[in-house]
Amino acid sequence: MSSPDFLVVGAGRSGTTSLHHYLRQHPQVFVPPRKAPSFFYAVDAPEATDPLRRLETRATFVRDEDAYRALFEGAEGARAVGEVSPAYLAALRVPDRIARSLPDARIIAILRNPIDRVVSRYVARRRDGLEQAIDLETVVEREGRPWAPIEDAAGTYVAAGFVSHVLERYLELFPREQVRLYLYEELASDAASLLRDLFAFLGVDPDLPIDVSAVHNRSGGEISAPLRRLLWTRTAALRTRIRPYLQGAARDRAFAIVARDRRSVAIPASLYSQFISIYGDEVRKLEQILDRDLSHWLRPSTDQG
Repeated sequence: MSSPDFLVVGAGRSGTTSLHHYLRQHPQVFVPPRKAPSFFYAVDAPEATDPLRRLETRATFVRDEDAYRALFEGAEGARAVGEVSPAYLAALRVPDRIARSLPDARIIAILRNPIDRVVSRYVARRRDGLEQAIDLETVVEREGRPWAPIEDAAGTYVAAGFVSHVLERYLELFPREQVRLYLYEELASDAASLLRDLFAFLGVDPDLPIDVSAVHNRSGGEISAPLRRLLWTRTAALRTRIRPYLQGAARDRAFAIVARDRRSVAIPASLYSQFISIYGDEVRKLEQILDRDLSHWLRPSTDQG
């Protein structure tokens, strides 16, 4: 049975669902249909206390090693075998665990403006009935201080925006030539070019055409029609329970019908200013890691993707 030789480790709300679908199109790449099994995070993660979060993790997390390896049945013959689990960039213990189990693995991350990530996560979870807070300010107050890197930020809003400490650990454990870092805006603006570079990194044909016309799991705002919005949000628990039994295409079609009309969710300018203050040092650390100017991340944005 094959084992993964590459892992897309995150970050959440940074285009990883789209990347999962694009990778699956390449005939020389094997990625299991199930996204975010999160084994290297989930194997010893405690059960969530929030009922809906607990349902989510039970539906997606793979905690058993045999079950995890079974995800890669049928991968024989593929030139690159991997999976996509954003939780791998959310907890400091994960890089060490991956390094012990898969020391030769190639590590891939897509990084996004942490302010936009917080907004996108809130908008998407509010849209889907997974978040009951009526505004993002309430979420920030509920999470509370200190706003700083923590050991395990999975399932959080503000804390999950701090990833530099986890990324630094990957770079300590894996040779730099085994790590590839991208920006979300690169995927959003020119997915084809990013994929060519990624496929070359994975050692597969970089020039095979990939359909990147579909953007998957974009939050996009609140469902406009009141009845459809009520139907979608009130069935969150049911949809989460049956998620493992539905093909991704079926889920996508259902969502496309229900959420075909969406409207923006207003985020106060004062809250953006607060986020700029919270994440200023984090963005500067990422600039050093990437050796890139990310100052545009510390300007107000209305992106809810």
